Amino acid sequence: MSLPSRPKRCSRPRRLLWGLFSSLAALSTLSFLLSGGHEVLLSHSLPYVLPGGGHPIGTPLLPSADAFLLLPRPEACTPRAPSLLVLVASAPGHDTRRQAIRATWGGTHWAGELTVRTFFALGVPSEPQLQAALEGEAAEHGDLIQGRFLDTYANLTLKTLALLGWAVTHCPGALFLAKVDDDVFLNLPTLAEELGRRATLEPAYLGRIHWHVWPNRDPRNRHHVPATLYPGGSFPPYCSGSAYILSGAAVPALLGTARQVPLVPLEDVFVGLCAHRAGIVPQHLTHMAGATHLPVDPCCYRRVLFSVHGVSPQDMVAAWDAAAPHEEVCSLWQRALGILRCKALTWMAAL
Repeated sequence: MSLPSRPKRCSRPRRLLWGLFSSLAALSTLSFLLSGGHEVLLSHSLPYVLPGGGHPIGTPLLPSADAFLLLPRPEACTPRAPSLLVLVASAPGHDTRRQAIRATWGGTHWAGELTVRTFFALGVPSEPQLQAALEGEAAEHGDLIQGRFLDTYANLTLKTLALLGWAVTHCPGALFLAKVDDDVFLNLPTLAEELGRRATLEPAYLGRIHWHVWPNRDPRNRHHVPATLYPGGSFPPYCSGSAYILSGAAVPALLGTARQVPLVPLEDVFVGLCAHRAGIVPQHLTHMAGATHLPVDPCCYRRVLFSVHGVSPQDMVAAWDAAAPHEEVCSLWQRALGILRCKALTWMAAL
């Protein structure tokens, strides 16, 4: 699938203007996230208290009507939302990764009994010439969600708020929402089997849990969290940001507590803090690979694990092409060992 050709490099004045626009966009996005003027009150997200404790849930923190530069086609979530809404956190220059996902698991519209739709969330590129390429990509595929904030590592929390807000305002009604990174291979059939065994009425937050993680106080580290922002000790348990699942009821609940949670730059920690305040206890899924890297193995990728992180576009396609949808790719002993074998392969790859 060919990508739109990139235009020639812009002149220096135009680059400076674009940089100014990007900075203003980032500031304006932060402003609407921290202010109350943009709130949209939905009928299914009135203030309530979760069963079993937790703080009262307020009006969800939602984006304003002009918070996005690019949106998927209107028919993406009509006449009804998909059962499983997959939102991939991507970056403007990661077009090859997006193409690999579209050509593999992201092009799937059914997983077991669940309908599935996959979209990509990103911000404003620092290189102005990339915006034209993104607009061409959006016109061709209709699956980009672009917020009005500069796409940087420090703005990953804004990106997560934007994609969750888009889900509630533009695609309400999904039973589950999966947030994944754009280097994740998502095993939709096996994941659908797991989700099919779970009730969706209660808020749920599922993934590979990190316990007892302390804030990094080194200002030179990109994971730095100053004590002025988060003065506490270790973070509450939270799911790895590489891939986690939220039930439909959990999304407005998280957004309903977002204003009372410090805007830490670590998006997975931020989601965990919102869940903790809302009284939603994360549930550990051992079959989520988390942030560990696993070499391409059809049995692990297509049968055992729900997600694999750190997968290149080439390996994404190789893992997809290694097995037909209903082909048995695990031998008897591989099935017997299951996740233990996949963990051993991961360990050996790290040697």
